[in-house]
Amino acid sequence: MKHIQICILLLSGFLFTNISVANDQLRQTIENWSSGYPALALNEAVLNKDIINNFYINRQFEFAWFTANTLSAQGRVLVSSIGGIAKEGLLPLDYHSAKIQTLLNTDPPTQDVAAFDILLSDAFLSLASHLQAGKVDPLALINTEWEANRRHSNLPALLQRVADSGDVATALDSLRPKQSRYYRLKIALAKVSALSNLAWQRPLAEAPVLKLNTSDNRIPAITERLKVWGDLHSGPGLESDGPADDESPLMYTPALAEAVKVFQRRHGLEADGIIGRETIKAINISPEERAKQIIVNMERWRWLAADLGDKHLLVNIAAFELKIIDNNETVFVKPVVVGRNYRKTPVFSNKIRYLVLNPTWTVPYKLAVQDKLPDIQKDPGYLNRLGIRVFRGDSAVAIDPYTIHWNEITTRNFPFRLVQGPGPQNALGQVKFMFPNPHDVYLHDTPSRELFKKAERAFSSGCIRVSDPLELAEFLLRDQGWDKERIAASIAKGVTETVSLKTPLPIHIEYWTAWVDRQGVLNFRNDIYERDQPLWQALNKPLIRIEH
Repeated sequence: MKHIQICILLLSGFLFTNISVANDQLRQTIENWSSGYPALALNEAVLNKDIINNFYINRQFEFAWFTANTLSAQGRVLVSSIGGIAKEGLLPLDYHSAKIQTLLNTDPPTQDVAAFDILLSDAFLSLASHLQAGKVDPLALINTEWEANRRHSNLPALLQRVADSGDVATALDSLRPKQSRYYRLKIALAKVSALSNLAWQRPLAEAPVLKLNTSDNRIPAITERLKVWGDLHSGPGLESDGPADDESPLMYTPALAEAVKVFQRRHGLEADGIIGRETIKAINISPEERAKQIIVNMERWRWLAADLGDKHLLVNIAAFELKIIDNNETVFVKPVVVGRNYRKTPVFSNKIRYLVLNPTWTVPYKLAVQDKLPDIQKDPGYLNRLGIRVFRGDSAVAIDPYTIHWNEITTRNFPFRLVQGPGPQNALGQVKFMFPNPHDVYLHDTPSRELFKKAERAFSSGCIRVSDPLELAEFLLRDQGWDKERIAASIAKGVTETVSLKTPLPIHIEYWTAWVDRQGVLNFRNDIYERDQPLWQALNKPLIRIEH
């Protein structure tokens, strides 16, 4: 795109004669569209035909991007913005960049001026739309598992305002996500895109496992890759030019092990310094592939509302982590367990409105018929052991499970409601955090504490299990007279108690596989729900259709 910037200067001094003829050509083009002809400009499809039609009619077919017979200042800024849009992880071709390049490289005839103005208007509208709400519709891509609070503004009014004021840069900048986490990713994209990929020409074998002070022919490649990423720095015991004189270049040294631990922490792996299968898989991913991962996560930020709340709770599904953020500061962090791949935790935003101490658990219907019914059919005593009572429909009278002919019950005629009472075996543990939603998903405690020791924690049926729920409860209720002792005393009673939050807390359940923390550390996580690749493909599918 450097060539575009050079050509802008050339075009800015080009004089277009018979500008009235060009204006008439613009009017004729708009009228042709109204007559049923394809919405084309210089054989490229105009993506925002209706807005552009009304825009030029309202301004009596005056140009938006040309003035005094030359490309205007705002026109030059727009062309420059298109040329640099890859920095935002977007595709310049979506904004007529190829045609603009051609027009800037040649002296266009007078009749092309109108089409050029139309293309620039169309490019502005598409660019503005993508910056404020993303290029890809998450609902179309991910169906009902993803709900995004997409930002919206009046794009026709914005186009008119820019045409009148000429402040293109300010208008486009106002549409980008304002969160610092987006800008940190943008900076990371530039840095990662500049890294060399030469060390990744061949993938490293995933076995055998590499432990400290062992020798392996993969060590030189691992060393080089960690240097490229910046996990291995020069310093005492970390020679950047090679091993010490008395060390083999194939030896896994303590210095290299420390760099491996840094790498492992950045990738959500157990930081033990042991180079096993999962660590090798991560090391095998090149900067080029990581840049793609950054780009898809920048798109996810464009799907979010501009204001997440000064204080909000954020769950990152892919990182298995819960955070509370207050005025851009992280004040609470805990590991969580999320849904299995076949029972994904949905992505959406809501508000935590109340807590339930000693909760009961009404088994979701889908879970009851798919998971519980086979176990019950094998052994009806399974229900009593777990403290689960059986009700028919909305009846309040429990049924003895031994009186039911379970082998006659199927997923199609299951008429029961399964309810687990409070207690040590309750699937929700001692507390749940409620934000009523159509997915029937919430935060809760769990009796299965051992799962939090695992690096990847996708084990639930969709809800989010919190590692220290009582600490979270205390944090949320501390301004309402509830301390640790009061919470413990209420739980000890064994009676279900509901506590409402005086100020509901926004909660955002999101899916981030790449981010930069406040310390500037670039983090990556496995794409556990396999969402990155479909999004990357959608982002790189050109919108512009060239007609012949």
